[in-house]
Amino acid sequence: VSRNGEVEETGLGAGVLNDPVESMVWLVRRLAQYGQGIRAGDIVLSGSFIRPIECPSGSQIHADFGGFGSVHIAFD
Repeated sequence: VSRNGEVEETGLGAGVLNDPVESMVWLVRRLAQYGQGIRAGDIVLSGSFIRPIECPSGSQIHADFGGFGSVHIAFD
């Protein structure tokens, strides 16, 4: 993730239990302990493995997700 052209944070999916899929497996198993689960169509917001980045007015933020694509946002 970069702000105004300078890299602020980097991270890899492997930083989450070695594979983001493993975090979903953990969640499903944990919910099952309480008689709960995840159904088809449910949305799971797993959070982030980088620190929050301040975005004051005028900030240009770019995040590159490799083969998944990238996003850019400007804060006015």
